[in-house]
Amino acid sequence: MIQYLIQVLAFQLLFLLAYDLFLKKETFFNWNRVYLIFSSLISFVLPFIKIESFQNAVPQEYIVLLPEIVLTPEKTVEVIAPSWNWYVIIGIVVSSSLFIYKITQLIQLKLKGIIVHKGDHKIIKIPNSSVAFSIFNYVFIGNNISEEKLQNILSHELVHVREKHSIDLLYFELLRILCWFNPLVYIYQKRISEVHEYIADASVAKENNKSDYYEKLLAEVFQTQHFSFTNQFFKHSLIKKRIIMLTKQKSRQILKLKYLVLVPVLILSLFYTSNATNIADIEYTIESVDPGDKDAKLKSLYKRLNELNQNLKDDEYFTRMQYDEVVKLMTEISKLVDKDGEFAKEYKLQSYEDYLNIRKKRIAEGGNYSELQSDPIEFKVIDKAPVFPGCESSGTLEELKDCFILSIQKHVNKNFDMKMAGKLELGEEVQKIYAKFIIDKNGAVTDMNVRAPHPDLETEVERILLMLPKLAPGEKDGKPVSIKYLLPIAFKIH
Repeated sequence: MIQYLIQVLAFQLLFLLAYDLFLKKETFFNWNRVYLIFSSLISFVLPFIKIESFQNAVPQEYIVLLPEIVLTPEKTVEVIAPSWNWYVIIGIVVSSSLFIYKITQLIQLKLKGIIVHKGDHKIIKIPNSSVAFSIFNYVFIGNNISEEKLQNILSHELVHVREKHSIDLLYFELLRILCWFNPLVYIYQKRISEVHEYIADASVAKENNKSDYYEKLLAEVFQTQHFSFTNQFFKHSLIKKRIIMLTKQKSRQILKLKYLVLVPVLILSLFYTSNATNIADIEYTIESVDPGDKDAKLKSLYKRLNELNQNLKDDEYFTRMQYDEVVKLMTEISKLVDKDGEFAKEYKLQSYEDYLNIRKKRIAEGGNYSELQSDPIEFKVIDKAPVFPGCESSGTLEELKDCFILSIQKHVNKNFDMKMAGKLELGEEVQKIYAKFIIDKNGAVTDMNVRAPHPDLETEVERILLMLPKLAPGEKDGKPVSIKYLLPIAFKIH
């Protein structure tokens, strides 16, 4: 859920930046209204959209995100509960209470006034007041406003009524309640409120002398009532902007092409969502690999090597040119592996004939070069999870996974040196450690990468991971595979 909300915020920020940079100053007010509503809505949908072609465009590695372990002096095993849930619920309750309070004030104001029916709308005259605002088909007007000024105000507010601007404002008010922690929702509501006023001003100015209208607008000072979901005729913060937009020359139609900015913004958003996984769905995340990264290069080299191997049906037709390409590929792989292991020893080719003999041996064994590949794969596509000693009796993939997680938690809690951590003077706030590691095809822990607030903590976690017993490796299609894990650890020194 947290990752989903972060994505929504990121998309809304992107859409708002595009609006402020390219669209805000144009006089296409109704188009801007549609843009603001559409972009705020689509931001909640985009994280669920996955386009396969975009996924294939970026090399991916798969990481199993293990539940976070909380270390305590008592060494108890605990998985952190999502405490943010309570903050969200409390925030929604408080926001809802404020909304109900505003509604109550509005009802009291309505009861205080005199209702005058005018066709499909109602005018509520408020005694001893200079308020001027509308909501749905109700127009609130203070009795202190003179008759000569009343017509322009009514004309303005009736535009809000006809255009159903209150629905927009209530939509954003609902978002403010549900997403009270999202500051961008407040900006969206402010932007849509500005657009509403521009639409109403432009409509009234068509029927009146534009200069007279904005001069009256500048001269009038009305009493205001703070309702964020109503259309206020007079807002100090908006008067200057409204006058500027009234006097602004109408934007040329060709400038509507600016709305095409939405296309690259949507493509970027879809590209991101197609290469990310929502943590709330399952305990797995997908990380994009930098094309310049060593792992990505290895993946590309292995892919080409396997293509060559699979395409060659008969050794007799394996050409010298193909052999030279294989040698080149394997040389590059050896450089990246950067060690003289079994791969380098077995495939340090001396001649074309050596290669043919090795290849014949591989084919006879029913294997190919893909067996040499050590890239981790996605946990949920494997047939058998790594088996922690003592978990052999677990049956299903899910049961093996649960047993593995619990065993890791117990191992870390049992062996972590809390006394050492207490001497590091890290402060009383919660400390976070993130450990990446691979359970390779031999069931051993490799490629550890630990990030912690202190180097001693990184060393400690590496020590604990190296103490893990040898596991039975995970399997796919009956063959052992490597799986990468991400283990979050948290603790607090009291």
